[in-house]
Amino acid sequence: MSSKTIWVRNIFQQFLDSAGFDFMLLKNLSIINATDGKVNAEILVEPQHLNRLKVLHGGMAATLVDIGGSLAIASKGMNSTGLSTDINITYLDAGRAEDIIQMNSECVKVGRTLAFTVTELINKNNGKLIAQGRHTKFIAIAHKDPLNQFKFPDKKD
Repeated sequence: MSSKTIWVRNIFQQFLDSAGFDFMLLKNLSIINATDGKVNAEILVEPQHLNRLKVLHGGMAATLVDIGGSLAIASKGMNSTGLSTDINITYLDAGRAEDIIQMNSECVKVGRTLAFTVTELINKNNGKLIAQGRHTKFIAIAHKDPLNQFKFPDKKD
């Protein structure tokens, strides 16, 4: 297992340890792999992830885009992953109970103030794209976390 995968799993564990919203919905999320700026994970769709029509709740898909973006930022060496400023999701298909969702997230840019991520949610059972999302996070304060492995380069004058 790569050191990036271990790092991202440890960051994700911090999300779960807060025993809040993430723990309630994501305790069965498995981080499969992480490289610099990219994270792959899987989760089994369970009853608590469904809406009244018995398909994946849009809020659950949004949660996966949110956590996927955060973990993609973490894969860049960030211990703190910032605060959401914008999240956008396009829903393309419906996941159902017992489906396995593959979450493929990428941090496409880490700047001094903002980080930008994209996530795809794919139904592993049939290969269909369930949703695509973009997530922007405010990270200026997160850069100051002493536990970060990533240090943003100083501005050249």
